[in-house]
Amino acid sequence: MTKKILKKFSTVRMQLVASVFVAIAPALGLTFLVNQTWFWEFAPRWLKQYALDVPWTSFVVGLLALFAAWFGGEHFILRQVRALSEAAQRFARGDLDARTGLEPTEDEFGQLARVFDSMAESLQQRMSDREKAEKILLNRALQQTAIAALGQFALVENDMAPLLNQAGLLVAHTLELDYSAVWERLPDGQLLLQAGAGWKRGCVGETKIPGDNHSQIGLTLNSGEMIVVTDFKTETQFAVPPMFADHGIVSGVTVAIPTRGRPFGVIGVHATQRRNFTPDEMQFLMAVATVLGMTVERRRAEAETEKVASFAKLNPAATMEFNEGGTISYFNEAAQQLALSVRKKHPREILPREINEIIRDCLTTGRSKVRLETEVNDRTFSWLFHPVLPSRVVHCYVDDITDRLNLEEQLRQSQKMESVGQLAAGVAHDFNNMLTIISGHSSALLAKPALPPDVLDPLQAVYFAAERAAGLTRQLLMFSRKNVIQPDLLDLREVVDNMSKMLDRLLGETIQLDFRPPPELPAIEGDVGMIEQVIMNLSVNARDAMPKGGRLTIGIDTPTIDENYVKSHADAHAGRFVRLRVTDTGIGMDDVTLHRIFEPFFTTKDVGKATGLGLATVYGIVKQHEGWVEVNSEPNKGATFDVFFPASEKNLASKKEKPVLPEAAPGGGSETILIVEDEPILREMARDILSGYGYHIFEASSGKEALGTWQQKSDEIDLLLTDMVMPEGISGAELARQLLVNHPDLKIIFTSGYTANEVNTKLLVKMKARYLQKPYSHADLAKTVRECLDRTDNDTATVVVPL
Repeated sequence: MTKKILKKFSTVRMQLVASVFVAIAPALGLTFLVNQTWFWEFAPRWLKQYALDVPWTSFVVGLLALFAAWFGGEHFILRQVRALSEAAQRFARGDLDARTGLEPTEDEFGQLARVFDSMAESLQQRMSDREKAEKILLNRALQQTAIAALGQFALVENDMAPLLNQAGLLVAHTLELDYSAVWERLPDGQLLLQAGAGWKRGCVGETKIPGDNHSQIGLTLNSGEMIVVTDFKTETQFAVPPMFADHGIVSGVTVAIPTRGRPFGVIGVHATQRRNFTPDEMQFLMAVATVLGMTVERRRAEAETEKVASFAKLNPAATMEFNEGGTISYFNEAAQQLALSVRKKHPREILPREINEIIRDCLTTGRSKVRLETEVNDRTFSWLFHPVLPSRVVHCYVDDITDRLNLEEQLRQSQKMESVGQLAAGVAHDFNNMLTIISGHSSALLAKPALPPDVLDPLQAVYFAAERAAGLTRQLLMFSRKNVIQPDLLDLREVVDNMSKMLDRLLGETIQLDFRPPPELPAIEGDVGMIEQVIMNLSVNARDAMPKGGRLTIGIDTPTIDENYVKSHADAHAGRFVRLRVTDTGIGMDDVTLHRIFEPFFTTKDVGKATGLGLATVYGIVKQHEGWVEVNSEPNKGATFDVFFPASEKNLASKKEKPVLPEAAPGGGSETILIVEDEPILREMARDILSGYGYHIFEASSGKEALGTWQQKSDEIDLLLTDMVMPEGISGAELARQLLVNHPDLKIIFTSGYTANEVNTKLLVKMKARYLQKPYSHADLAKTVRECLDRTDNDTATVVVPL
């Protein structure tokens, strides 16, 4: 209670009253004394006189003045003070709208009120600006948080679709807008709505718009600039997409998603109310577009990096990387497998010994080191070192070239054999022409009766020598694969079994023959005489390799050759084969001999004891049967010859037995024969032989000359006897083709010292022709001509090889 009273007296009004009362208190006290009876009775005279002299009028006037002062203070001072006090109290409570409400007079209180109101307004503006700044800072913080969250999401998410969806949601939520959209540029130039927020079902992932400049989105994509549309209703530059009209979109801003080259697409935000987008909002949208663009580029870079890394990691070639110290900093699985293939645990164990010097030299000179070869456990490695100077590393590529070197050696050997075969065929051809003359004339002379002994004996010696020489040329032709084979369906077991008794006699008592045929075996298609010669030559070769006796084993099996086997054997090819294996326990061969055993005239026997054509003939025959020969041998460990023949799909049961016709003596005739032979002496000999048998003869030295003779005498000619290889560009086969056009029934006999590639059984069958191998005797020629003239259309083609 006391405090309240004191508080009331603390106001300006009470202080003013109190000061007035103190000022008039003596006058009031004196007045009170003068009005008392006892004062007049007992007071001294001078005091009574003083009381009578007091100016009471002035006193009353003073009281009125006091009242006027109180009223003026109340009306002119306390009211303004009270207004200022109330405004100050409201302002103190946080009411920034508080004002004094006083008129802006020129007195002190008016000035004070004006200062107060100005101060309040200034504070209110400052608070408003502060709130706006705080809101801007908050929005920026939210935008930065959204960008950071999007960037973090981009780091952990490998799929672009969720990232684009997240970007669309964050943009719409952060900017408090109705719609957001992420458009991706398609290869055809259109834009596909890949992600966004607020759109009706079926829009995202389905809606496409043209990527031209007629739309806000298309122009943004093509120009790469931000485009803002405040109101689509008043916009005249762009056409409003139907989707925007369906959703009532009024405003929008779009930004291209930048990537290297052309933009990835466009990101945009849209509102259904007119909106002025702030610079912060546009910067935020650009930042989101940048994050998306960087993510797209990072995905592409990662894909490229992964592709490059996969190239090294999955490369079948061994790949390694070395640092400056020569230490392996990386190696792929192929390098590890390469080390394991030579029984090493780590690729560092197969490195060249001078690896440190190689690395140092590559990084110092900047030059690559290539074709460095090393050997590890009988395997040959080829190394390539390539310096990468910016990274100060050296890339290394290593390959096991052992198989390649073996194949190259086999290829060189095969090419050498082919070259030697071509040479042998050429020699045999020319030699056969001369032998034909010798054999023909000597056999013609021997056919004459009552020759004197001094003529008969030398003539027989000449004839037999020519026959032996003809046998050598036949071996050369077999080696060069120029002989025409007479294929038949054969059981290799029967062929070996039929030869077993002869082989026993050939091998002698000190060598045991062991032949164990399999219970079942597919047939092969081949010339039985040639295959018998293969078996014979291999057996003779084995016998000579076992001078002190031993065992000769002949085996037959049916291996299936796959591609892996073909890769390591140059002559092999894939498929099913019948393998003839001939193994001896003889002296064996070293590597030098193994590389030359199939060369014609190469032999390890003494001069005069062998011709060196046995294995060369085997090689040629097997090649002509589309097979190959493999040899394994070591000194003092014997030798094994594996001969591969292609297995036939035909059944031996379907083989038809051909009737054996009795051989008749050669006879003559009166038909007309056109002889075409470029060797004059040989042509004259054939003319004389056939003329002696009664035939009419026309001669020609070339195919061109034969065509001229044919044009004049075609109606008279019954048989064409022609050499296969002739000058002036027309071969015997080509000549026969041209003559058969006008005379389909023309009988044809081909002769040759060797058989050209185009002459084969199919050609003979097609032309219904016969083939007579040079050298031939006069009887062989006369017999072949007569049989050919007597042949009917149902007869098959025949190959005549003189024995």
